[in-house]
Amino acid sequence: VSVARAPGTTFPRLLGQPSVLPASLHFIFASMPDKEKAAEYKAKGNTAFAAKDFEDAIQHFTAAIEHDNTDHVFFSNRSACYASLAEYDKALEDGSECVKLKPDWAKGYTRKGLAEYFLRKYDDAVDTYKAGLKLAPEDPTLKEGLQKATDAKYEVPGAGVGGGSGGGGGLFGNFDAASLA
Repeated sequence: VSVARAPGTTFPRLLGQPSVLPASLHFIFASMPDKEKAAEYKAKGNTAFAAKDFEDAIQHFTAAIEHDNTDHVFFSNRSACYASLAEYDKALEDGSECVKLKPDWAKGYTRKGLAEYFLRKYDDAVDTYKAGLKLAPEDPTLKEGLQKATDAKYEVPGAGVGGGSGGGGGLFGNFDAASLA
């Protein structure tokens, strides 16, 4: 295919062609996701998460997001890391972004609901878990989250953060590396 070019410019590298962009196209191509690079960082993040090196995993998932901020899984996985470190404000931010990017993915609602629960935003957590259950009515994690958030909301003895619900590493327990997407 022949394309007219301004003198002294070429288009992005295609099949070994030089990669000099016209100024008007530089922004467009610079902001395109680099899915291959993002996938490399995701894999490194998953490995760090499995080793319970959550800080390192966060760095890798952040790099993945920098290369492709359209992939909901990167936000979900980073949310899991933040929750594992009890950084629930950040976990909520990423869980919310995950749900925004992929509202039909039930797992995103578990990330968001978990953070809301540990931030003692029980009404929000109940709403989030209910939204997730509309997508996956039999999901045991969403069911458990809804029950815990509802009990905490209505101050059932032993419910709520610190009421025997375990740590924030997972939904009221510890995350399993297999829980990452």
